[in-house]
Amino acid sequence: MELKNQDIKCSNYLDAKAAIGRAEAKAGEAKNGRERQYYAQDILLEAKTLLSCSDYKSGDSDCINCRSILRGYMQKYGHLAKEQRQGNAINK
Repeated sequence: MELKNQDIKCSNYLDAKAAIGRAEAKAGEAKNGRERQYYAQDILLEAKTLLSCSDYKSGDSDCINCRSILRGYMQKYGHLAKEQRQGNAINK
Protein backbone atom coordinates (compact mmCIF):
# COMPACT_ATOMS: atom_id res chain seq x y z
CA MET A 1 0.00 0.00 0.00
CA GLU A 2 2.89 2.38 0.56
CA LEU A 3 3.65 3.47 -2.99
CA LYS A 4 5.47 6.78 -2.92
CA ASN A 5 3.84 7.96 0.26
CA GLN A 6 6.74 10.02 1.50
CA ASP A 7 7.07 11.82 -1.84
CA ILE A 8 3.52 13.23 -1.91
CA LYS A 9 3.66 16.87 -0.89
CA CYS A 10 -0.04 17.72 -1.10
CA SER A 11 -1.42 19.15 2.15
CA ASN A 12 -4.83 17.54 1.50
CA TYR A 13 -3.19 14.15 1.22
CA LEU A 14 -0.95 14.69 4.25
CA ASP A 15 -3.93 15.68 6.41
CA ALA A 16 -5.94 12.66 5.28
CA LYS A 17 -2.95 10.37 5.72
CA ALA A 18 -2.54 11.56 9.31
CA ALA A 19 -6.23 10.94 10.06
CA ILE A 20 -6.08 7.52 8.40
CA GLY A 21 -2.96 6.67 10.38
CA ARG A 22 -4.70 7.52 13.65
CA ALA A 23 -7.73 5.44 12.70
CA GLU A 24 -5.51 2.51 11.67
CA ALA A 25 -3.69 2.66 15.00
CA LYS A 26 -6.98 2.67 16.89
CA ALA A 27 -8.30 -0.20 14.77
CA GLY A 28 -5.17 -2.15 15.67
CA GLU A 29 -5.82 -1.54 19.37
CA ALA A 30 -9.53 -2.34 19.11
CA LYS A 31 -10.82 -4.94 21.52
CA ASN A 32 -13.54 -6.29 19.25
CA GLY A 33 -14.71 -6.47 15.65
CA ARG A 34 -17.34 -3.79 16.02
CA GLU A 35 -14.71 -1.29 17.14
CA ARG A 36 -12.45 -2.23 14.19
CA GLN A 37 -15.40 -1.75 11.86
CA TYR A 38 -16.03 1.70 13.30
CA TYR A 39 -12.45 2.76 12.55
CA ALA A 40 -12.61 1.15 9.11
CA GLN A 41 -15.56 3.40 8.35
CA ASP A 42 -13.50 6.43 9.43
CA ILE A 43 -10.72 5.35 7.08
CA LEU A 44 -13.15 4.92 4.19
CA LEU A 45 -14.68 8.31 4.85
CA GLU A 46 -11.27 9.99 4.69
CA ALA A 47 -10.36 8.07 1.53
CA LYS A 48 -13.66 8.83 -0.21
CA THR A 49 -13.41 12.49 0.69
CA LEU A 50 -9.94 12.78 -0.77
CA LEU A 51 -10.89 10.79 -3.88
CA SER A 52 -13.25 13.66 -4.71
CA CYS A 53 -10.55 16.29 -4.18
CA SER A 54 -11.25 19.51 -6.07
CA ASP A 55 -7.50 20.08 -6.54
CA TYR A 56 -7.05 16.83 -8.52
CA LYS A 57 -4.84 17.12 -11.61
CA SER A 58 -4.87 14.06 -13.85
CA GLY A 59 -1.23 14.41 -14.98
CA ASP A 60 0.27 15.17 -11.57
CA SER A 61 2.31 12.30 -10.10
CA ASP A 62 1.27 13.26 -6.55
CA CYS A 63 -2.40 12.99 -7.52
CA ILE A 64 -1.84 9.68 -9.33
CA ASN A 65 0.02 8.20 -6.34
CA CYS A 66 -2.54 9.59 -3.90
CA ARG A 67 -5.46 8.01 -5.75
CA SER A 68 -3.65 4.70 -6.02
CA ILE A 69 -2.95 4.64 -2.29
CA LEU A 70 -6.53 5.64 -1.48
CA ARG A 71 -7.93 2.87 -3.68
CA GLY A 72 -5.74 0.48 -1.69
CA TYR A 73 -7.32 1.70 1.54
CA MET A 74 -10.77 1.27 0.01
CA GLN A 75 -9.96 -2.35 -0.83
CA LYS A 76 -8.28 -3.09 2.49
CA TYR A 77 -11.00 -1.62 4.72
CA GLY A 78 -14.08 -1.78 2.51
CA HIS A 79 -15.06 -5.28 3.58
CA LEU A 80 -14.95 -4.32 7.27
CA ALA A 81 -17.28 -1.38 6.81
CA LYS A 82 -19.60 -3.48 4.67
CA GLU A 83 -19.81 -6.12 7.40
CA GLN A 84 -20.74 -3.35 9.85
CA ARG A 85 -23.62 -2.16 7.68
CA GLN A 86 -24.86 -5.72 7.15
CA GLY A 87 -24.56 -6.46 10.87
CA ASN A 88 -26.62 -3.38 11.71
CA ALA A 89 -29.35 -4.42 9.28
CA ILE A 90 -29.48 -7.91 10.80
CA ASN A 91 -29.60 -6.56 14.37
CA LYS A 92 -32.61 -4.29 13.71
